[in-house]
Amino acid sequence: MLNSLLVFDIETIPDINSCKNLLDIDDNSSVEEKRDALTKYHLEITNGQNSFLRQPFHQIVVISFLLCNISCQSGYEVFTLQEIRSGGTLNSSEKELVKGFFNYISEKKPRLVSFNGRTFDIPVLKYRAMVHGIQAEYFHKAGDKWN
Repeated sequence: MLNSLLVFDIETIPDINSCKNLLDIDDNSSVEEKRDALTKYHLEITNGQNSFLRQPFHQIVVISFLLCNISCQSGYEVFTLQEIRSGGTLNSSEKELVKGFFNYISEKKPRLVSFNGRTFDIPVLKYRAMVHGIQAEYFHKAGDKWN
């Protein structure tokens, strides 16, 4: 049985550096021009239905979490709050945040809980780990919600 629970959430901004790899846009273009180009691209690939950037086009700026210990009393799980905070410091780079997150879950081996984690947070964390060459071996070897 897992003995800790980690409820987490990420906050992101558009990764405007992805423009040069995907779109025909000058490196000297302004941030606004790059954001506009990404938005236009996403509108085009969704036939004008959705301008929200796909997971690979996000850069993580914050990872916040709540950590609880899990114990069993009279057949029920009891959660004891241990910590609520955001990872890193004001000056932490995205690489430090992502590496810290994966190191933390590798060490604590918690049950993970998130809102929209399967379709957004986890894919973004995986993509950003690849961008920065961060290994997340435990994360990929862990089971599903039942083990």
